[in-house]
Amino acid sequence: MRRAVDAGVYEDAFAGIDHRWQKDSVAASAAARADLGGGWSDTPPFCLDWGGAVLNMAVTLEGEYPIQVEMRRIAEPLVRCISADTGETVEYSTAEELLAPPGPGDPFAIPRAALQMAGLALPGEELSTALATLGGGLEVCTRVRLPMGSGLGASSILAAAVLQALAEMLGLRLSETALSDQVLRLEQLMTTGGGWQDQAGAIFPGIKLISTGPGARQRLRVQPLACSAERLAEFTDRCVLYYTGIQRIAKDLLAQIVGRYLARETDAAQVLHSIKTLATEMAYAIAEGEWDYLGQLIDRHWRLNQVLDEHTTNAPISALLAEVRPFIAGAKLAGAGGGGFLIMICHTPEDAEKLRPYLAARPGPGRLYEWAVAHEGIRISEP
Repeated sequence: MRRAVDAGVYEDAFAGIDHRWQKDSVAASAAARADLGGGWSDTPPFCLDWGGAVLNMAVTLEGEYPIQVEMRRIAEPLVRCISADTGETVEYSTAEELLAPPGPGDPFAIPRAALQMAGLALPGEELSTALATLGGGLEVCTRVRLPMGSGLGASSILAAAVLQALAEMLGLRLSETALSDQVLRLEQLMTTGGGWQDQAGAIFPGIKLISTGPGARQRLRVQPLACSAERLAEFTDRCVLYYTGIQRIAKDLLAQIVGRYLARETDAAQVLHSIKTLATEMAYAIAEGEWDYLGQLIDRHWRLNQVLDEHTTNAPISALLAEVRPFIAGAKLAGAGGGGFLIMICHTPEDAEKLRPYLAARPGPGRLYEWAVAHEGIRISEP
């Protein structure tokens, strides 16, 4: 039995298991996450004080689950990490290499943190010895078929897919809630912080309202959206996802928002409470088919995001919104904003049918994406 890295208030799912490879290979694929309302209310310390509420949906893009991981046992006594996105390959043959702090932009920071959590490498131990006990080395290949800075939760969802694949390789079954908790442990280990809605948005399928109560241990309550198949079809006919072509890597944004809340700035605290309320109201609007009202709520959310962070919008985003305004009841950028994907709710299906070819033909780096609600969580297969 090996001891995994301690990382916060969440239970260590990898403790007490038999550290031997139970499978020769595993593939995991995950949907992206599109947040409709409540984002930032899931982020500490606000959610620790008040609880959070987020309405989001797991989505496929261009007919596929875009976040993908493959793991396989290899004969060599090392850990090989491959990024299919960048073409980079790195091999770790010592525990010190695997445990070293990740450098800026390290594409393998998440797989390495996951392996540390699982107790694969321990300080002062020969990695080759640990791998021999497991039954061989390990190759980890990751792929994210999303633009950088998409706002669709790719980093946290990739962590969930890596942890799920690793658990399967070790013969460990993780519930959806346990997997979400393990992502929070991993992010605490990496000191990246952040909330729970990104990974939860992909781990739990469909459109759902996710809420928590106050407390250091955030316990997710997941309520699938109560609406008929007909109502869901009405929503998807009106909802358009467009990648703006603008990248924003909000490296210090989390610290800025947290700092404003900790400073007890009145407007920041009020915005977070209002955003939390909007998530619940949006769920009712979809269930009742009140599409223009849903658009108004999303517009309200968009304005509140700008109060929280003035860099949520910029001149190109404002120009794009002015172009599409005749077609839509409301819109907001996914995630932290400033770029990435724009979520638009059209007045009618006919407006959506007019808007899609307009966006597809629009000059510039933007791209219209075909999307659908993902009705499965993380998919596991054995290639």
